[in-house]
Amino acid sequence: MNEAINYALHKELGVLDKYYDLYMKVQKKMLPSLLGIAFKVMKAITPGRAFKQAANQFVYTAQTSNPLSNIELTMVSDREAVIRTKNCVLLKKMRDVVKKAGLDIDPKFMCEDGSKTVPELLKEFGIDATMELEENGCITTAKLK
Repeated sequence: MNEAINYALHKELGVLDKYYDLYMKVQKKMLPSLLGIAFKVMKAITPGRAFKQAANQFVYTAQTSNPLSNIELTMVSDREAVIRTKNCVLLKKMRDVVKKAGLDIDPKFMCEDGSKTVPELLKEFGIDATMELEENGCITTAKLK
């Protein structure tokens, strides 16, 4: 609910761009520097293994909001993965919250946020990513540089 309220307020005030800029600045600062160094070293020695571990971690983290049965991981190669979230529980909950709260926002704002921020954060680890939004989920394609 707080996420919907924050988005609605920032939209109403016309400061969404400033909010996203600040959000990305904070997120990048909060990326654990040790993990970044460890991943970069591992990527230099065994890039395929490092990427597979990163893809698995992404799926593991996604399970905090969706059951594993809603998440599909396809390893295209040792440097490319496709992760599809179907019947997204978070999106369903956000639709309910927006409707009950009477907010004049598209519940997919949360998905659009992720499609902007996740690829930007993954760049910090040398991973190019894109996110395509679907009606009830999304498809993330990630490639190790």
